[in-house]
Amino acid sequence: MLHVLTAAPKEPEKRQTKGLFRTKVEVIEPAKSYTEELVEILRQTCRFDWMMIEHVEMDATLFDYVLVGPKGVFLVQVNRTTSAVHMSNRECRHETSLGWKTIHPHPIQELDSITKQIRGRLKRQCGQAVPVTSFLIFPETSRLKVERLRANCASSFEIVDDVISKTKLELLTEPTIKQIAYYCSERQVHK
Repeated sequence: MLHVLTAAPKEPEKRQTKGLFRTKVEVIEPAKSYTEELVEILRQTCRFDWMMIEHVEMDATLFDYVLVGPKGVFLVQVNRTTSAVHMSNRECRHETSLGWKTIHPHPIQELDSITKQIRGRLKRQCGQAVPVTSFLIFPETSRLKVERLRANCASSFEIVDDVISKTKLELLTEPTIKQIAYYCSERQVHK
């Protein structure tokens, strides 16, 4: 488990390199991971009572991040396609060298059905209704076009922060948050 506020910023790496005539110190910024990017975005919105679990497999679906807090459970799935993506309620297409290819089944419809199953499972597990929201993020796509889509789909993690900050109700108590976090950590896949 990872508390959102515990991620420490990485220090830039300093290394001496030999130039043509003299040595100099180069500062190399460390590579940023999606976890660090998400934590950086959520640091101000999600305070001490939020937990983030990475690589959770529920209902044969791997979620890259599961955020659990007083406002509910937020499932984040990262799609690492680099080609252009066009999404609407009816179809999802991505660009290939031969043109546009339609993706079946639609990733949002699949994600919605899995979210409903997880919502039901958590309701049985906790004995109360648990708000579950899912996100589909395309951070590496060259271009994302979303038309008339009611789902949470974007090219950056900022949509997660926007949805959490707009959610006003805090329905979950601390024992329920811990119970859900434990349930998710049991299903964590260690890579």
